[in-house]
Amino acid sequence: MNIRDIAAMAPCGVALAASLMLAGPASATIYSLTYKGVVTSALDQTGEFGAGANLVGQAFTAHVVFNDGPTSAAPWGDVYYDYLQGDGAESPVTASILLNGVTKTFGATYGYDQRQDNTLNPNCMFSCTDSSFQQHAEDRYTVGLLSTLNYINLGGFSSNGTISGLAHTAPIFTNPPVDLYAYLTLNEQNILTLDRTRDASVSVRITSITDDRAGPAGPVPEPGVWALMVLGFGGMGAMLRRRRAVAAPV
Repeated sequence: MNIRDIAAMAPCGVALAASLMLAGPASATIYSLTYKGVVTSALDQTGEFGAGANLVGQAFTAHVVFNDGPTSAAPWGDVYYDYLQGDGAESPVTASILLNGVTKTFGATYGYDQRQDNTLNPNCMFSCTDSSFQQHAEDRYTVGLLSTLNYINLGGFSSNGTISGLAHTAPIFTNPPVDLYAYLTLNEQNILTLDRTRDASVSVRITSITDDRAGPAGPVPEPGVWALMVLGFGGMGAMLRRRRAVAAPV
């Protein structure tokens, strides 16, 4: 390699170094999941989903945003159990649901993602074959005399299948689980009188979970990755132009 080749490669090296600085450390992956199912039971005392509405049998949709990155509380667990939790802005799970034309949101104050795969449990010889996951989003706060607790649990349980490892990603089972479920509670109560100004509970049989990012092209690159790609291509172009200039006849 002569001095001209080294000089020609310099722009590419500079671009690569700059793009690596822009990319920084690996960022968290944001998953968007859609749970769909049918309401199996409901008790809506205060008409949160429509006064007098019969919710049983109605379609239910939940959109869940899950951040598998670091939170204020580090993941903890062992070889077969994993748990990721966080408060407020550090909550790894937020959700919005649609039922009977009404939208409710969850996860402003707390959330967690839990994975358990007993097939990996060294203490189980042959009988521990169940696996499960659960995603939980919660709002808990007090304003004046009103205490509010709204939460949603979404998850699945299988006695004959396993989840795809304990990594905090979109929940996937190697075999169809026995049960996929969701249940939510909306509760607002006067601290002194205990009167409930908001009261509803709904149980759902989930029929499908979709990773909204899935597709032939895979996940969309992070901004830092885009920067690396653009600057890298720019450096390659500069190198090629320099080589053409050097090779041009006098």
